[in-house]
Amino acid sequence: MTAGEKKDVVFTERLRTHPGKVAIYGWQRTNGLPIQPLSTVHGAFYADYSHGIRLVSNTAFVNGQPHPLSEIFQDSGLARIISAEGTIEHPHQLLASLYSN
Repeated sequence: MTAGEKKDVVFTERLRTHPGKVAIYGWQRTNGLPIQPLSTVHGAFYADYSHGIRLVSNTAFVNGQPHPLSEIFQDSGLARIISAEGTIEHPHQLLASLYSN
């Protein structure tokens, strides 16, 4: 599976402790290690040629059943399928805080 040759702008719990920042991750080497580990060093409006934005549905299907992503982020049993960080509590609040800076 490949995601392309871009670094993704990602959603992470780390944004709570790094307000006004953007989270970037990805572009894997052939051994699976990321060229860009999860990073929040850049400001929220930073952009360069290597960034990629992926639009994703707010609905994910788990075992054929639809679930809102916000529900999956908060479920300790399901969060690991979309994030190595574990759960993200109140994801709507975290997302809204990105727009207030």
